[in-house]
Amino acid sequence: MQMTPLDIRNKQFNKGLRGYQCGDVEKFLEAVSQEFESAYAENFELREKVKALENEISHFRQLETTLQQTLVLAQQTAEEVKQAARHEAELLLKEAEQKKLAQVSQAQEKWEEMQREIQELGRKRDLIRTQLKSFLLSHLDLETMQEKTEGIA
Repeated sequence: MQMTPLDIRNKQFNKGLRGYQCGDVEKFLEAVSQEFESAYAENFELREKVKALENEISHFRQLETTLQQTLVLAQQTAEEVKQAARHEAELLLKEAEQKKLAQVSQAQEKWEEMQREIQELGRKRDLIRTQLKSFLLSHLDLETMQEKTEGIA
């Protein structure tokens, strides 16, 4: 049973013939009651303080847990961002390589087309030369025949 200062103040003793002197007992009980009341109040305040501190500790533990989770999440996110950046860089490099190969291929095709055009132009030049030579020779032969015909006549 928990005793309160009020219990001490209100305690009644049976009086007997040879009992204690009432005034001394009452003074003593009053002093004990005041001391007990002071200790009781201090105990109550300390319990309240302990509860408040336990609540605060609980709050800080939750905060610590949240911070740890946040830190882990931040680390994971940073790693994911790094992975994504690496992946994107690889994709960009592959894309650049493909573009380079496509441009080289286009340049090669263009070069080959120009070579064909040069060969075609060379053949046309040779054909025109041959035709011109033939034309000139035939005119020369005609002139020569005309001179012979004119000279014979």
